[in-house]
Amino acid sequence: MSAVDTAWLRMDRPDNLMMICGVLTFRDRIELGRLRKIVLQRFLRFKRFRDIPVSQPAMSFWHADRNFDLDHHVVHVALPGRAGKRELQTMISRLASTPLNPARPLWQFHLVDNYAGGSAIVARIHHCYADGIALVQVLLSMTDSAPNGPPALRAPSPRLRRC
Repeated sequence: MSAVDTAWLRMDRPDNLMMICGVLTFRDRIELGRLRKIVLQRFLRFKRFRDIPVSQPAMSFWHADRNFDLDHHVVHVALPGRAGKRELQTMISRLASTPLNPARPLWQFHLVDNYAGGSAIVARIHHCYADGIALVQVLLSMTDSAPNGPPALRAPSPRLRRC
């Protein structure tokens, strides 16, 4: 693991999570199966997202999660009733202050139903995986420029680099 990635991993504290959170909102409802397919094809093409960051006193490194299960990383939730911006913000606040499970790769996508008649996706990714600019490129490569594609941005190299 690079020195910069190690620094982000070691700075993580319960009261100061080193997690990048992003929110996408959609007028239409997003199907869980479609999100899972996009995560498998466009997000997990980056091997690092299947790895668990491990920090030891002498060094930090990436460890392959031999029991990787997408169900731990793509979570389907729903807001109550006819929820709007306030209810979504409350959920995002809760997620942004909840640590990711260190026994698994440190990222999750939460598909949120019942948001303003459509859906939202809340992405939570630990900063040790990549910097904000690299992650924006990854997330844009997961979105489509029109219904049913093509991707809005060509996928970056499968090796995430710091900008």
